[in-house]
Amino acid sequence: MQVIRSTVRSFEEIMVGTLVAVMSLTALINVIFRYFFNSPFSWAEEFAGDCFIWLVFFGAALCTKQRRHLVVDVFVLALPARLRWVCTLLVDVCVLGLMAALLYYGTILMIATTQRTATLGIPKYYIYSVIPITTILGLCYTLRDLVRDFGSSPKRVGEI
Repeated sequence: MQVIRSTVRSFEEIMVGTLVAVMSLTALINVIFRYFFNSPFSWAEEFAGDCFIWLVFFGAALCTKQRRHLVVDVFVLALPARLRWVCTLLVDVCVLGLMAALLYYGTILMIATTQRTATLGIPKYYIYSVIPITTILGLCYTLRDLVRDFGSSPKRVGEI
C-alpha cells in the first residue's frame, strides 16, 4: 500500500523522467541508425516531438505541484507581510483562472481534433489529451496552495 501511495504522489516525476528517457533513447537510436546504417526511422522525430509535448505539460504540472515556476518577486518581497499575503492570494486566484481557461480550451481542442499524425497515424486527440489531464492536476495543486495560503499567517507568506 505504501508503494502505491508513493507512486501516486510522485506521478508527475515518474512521467517526466520516463518521457525524458524515452525521448533521449528514441533520438539516440535514430542517430545510430541514420549515421551507421544509413536508414533512419521515419517515425522517430515525430514520436520524440509528441513526447516533448507531453514532457512540457507534465513538467508544468510538476512545477505547479512544487511551486517552482519562475517568479520575479523583487517588488513583492519589498512589501509588508500583509500585502505579500494579499499578492500571493491574488496570484493563486489568477493561476486558477488560467488553469480553468486552459482546461476549457484544451478540452475543446482535444475533442475537435480529427486528424492523425503524419508517420505514426495516431489520432492527435491522444496527444492533445495531455492538456486537460495536466491542467486538472495543476488546478488541484493550485487549489491546495490557495487553501494553504489563505489559512496561513500573513507573516509566514514570505517564507514559502
